[in-house]
Amino acid sequence: MRVALLNPNASHHITERMLAEARGAVNGACEIVGYTNADGPPAIRSRVDNAEAIAGLLRLARAHATRDVDAVILGVSMDTALDSVRQMLEVPVVGTAEAALATAGMLGGKIGLLTVGTALTPLYAELADHYGYRARVAGIRGIAAPAAYGAKLAPEVAALMRDAVVSLCRDDGADVVVTVAAALCGYVPEVAAQAEVPVLDGIACAAVQALSLARLRPRKASYGSFALPRHDA
Repeated sequence: MRVALLNPNASHHITERMLAEARGAVNGACEIVGYTNADGPPAIRSRVDNAEAIAGLLRLARAHATRDVDAVILGVSMDTALDSVRQMLEVPVVGTAEAALATAGMLGGKIGLLTVGTALTPLYAELADHYGYRARVAGIRGIAAPAAYGAKLAPEVAALMRDAVVSLCRDDGADVVVTVAAALCGYVPEVAAQAEVPVLDGIACAAVQALSLARLRPRKASYGSFALPRHDA
């Protein structure tokens, strides 16, 4: 099986970090290939960045995911244009935030979300509400860690993540914590090893969910809003 990971931002090093996380999660059960939106913003840190990434992401999906793949991972925690990409492709498309919430929800009652920066926390609250998880989200923490967007892992990021996990657990009552930030790929193993509750990586969750859906081989909808677009009506 072959899974395509589409990164809506323009940072190749983030694509590589996501690929490493995703491939580790599936442990050789499928091939995962990655593609980067050269026309996207360097990172998605706002509503504007999210909007600016959409056109390039759709072009990326048309170019690399319309054939010879069994599933697609949207390598972005904002689930940018998820419904549009789902409609245009004939294979399952997994959003990182949706997969993170669904997977974390199987491990506990209350979920803590961990991201980078506070500007996006309201957007994740909106996503949780959109997916029907808002009542189960104990809290959302956005750590002040610009170094997370760098090409190499930074020890200070892991330290901030550990503190945030403790706060989500002790102060907000989270039973499980999951990252919703591609920039945090690579940090979870160290953080999880010292945490009092399960800590998951959102990209790893998306990879496992994509593999599961690929194995199910669901039929593409031919009716409704997720049927392939028609231009003859």
